[in-house]
Amino acid sequence: MKKLSLLLIFTAFAGFVFSQQLPLYSQYMFNRMLLNPAVTGNTEGIPISLTARQQWVGIERAPSTQVLSAHTLLNNGTMGVGGMIFADRFGTENRIGFQGNYSYILPVFDDSKLSFGISFQLFQYQLDYTDMIAVDENDPAINEYSTETSWLPESDFGLYLYNEKYFAGLSANQMIELPVKIGGEEVELNRLARHYHLMGGYKFDLENDFEIEPSALVKGTFQTPFQFDINVRGIYMKDYWLGFSYRTDGNVVTMLGMRFQEFDFGLAVDFATSDIRSYQNGSYELFLRYTLQKTEGSYKRLN
Repeated sequence: MKKLSLLLIFTAFAGFVFSQQLPLYSQYMFNRMLLNPAVTGNTEGIPISLTARQQWVGIERAPSTQVLSAHTLLNNGTMGVGGMIFADRFGTENRIGFQGNYSYILPVFDDSKLSFGISFQLFQYQLDYTDMIAVDENDPAINEYSTETSWLPESDFGLYLYNEKYFAGLSANQMIELPVKIGGEEVELNRLARHYHLMGGYKFDLENDFEIEPSALVKGTFQTPFQFDINVRGIYMKDYWLGFSYRTDGNVVTMLGMRFQEFDFGLAVDFATSDIRSYQNGSYELFLRYTLQKTEGSYKRLN
């Protein structure tokens, strides 16, 4: 297995490290609540979703993310509630926590709905010194602790316009932007940065039970360049799909999935085209979802 030291990762890809304070997802279009709390309650069923992602396979302690989420519609379709439990690791840093979501939903035009969503997070930030490469081996800050932890609150806000054919959303994530306290001191370089996500897509009906859904995602902060995801997904009989994505950071993504009754399964593989491609064997993301019906025939499919 090829290896890169953490020192190489954090120097050669420093810009990427800063921009990936939030986890990266390739199949976000199947669980848009990961990026936007206003998506909460966008179906009449109860979707229970699991996303597991391993980035840069072959590099030790590369980004790894697991998220379990669920949400539902309440109060005659005027509000949604949901939540998620997440674990995210990158190098010596770990984040484990939970998030609660609330959305208020308004009917607008042409069977479309507009929702306003907000979320609250509480997570534990952990810094592991045991795998760090110290410039000064006698540095007491390194030798005194094996790990340090800090609890942080955060909040997201979003808008989401959708119907059965299209979706469009705008969200601001990590709005509080607190600094991380390590060793009793605030580390300004570790301040959480506010992220923005703008996404949209439309599903076109074709002949012979085929559909095609192009979509796009713009993401970034005001401290780093914005990035674009351009996606296209072909769907057959609403139960099988094949998709491709291109990211402006140079990654190309392939997606394959199927639906069986209330179960959805998806697999994405990312291929890097940047300099890091020589040190890793791709990134892999698994998506599973079970949609619980409240009553017989009461739910609409999410995608």
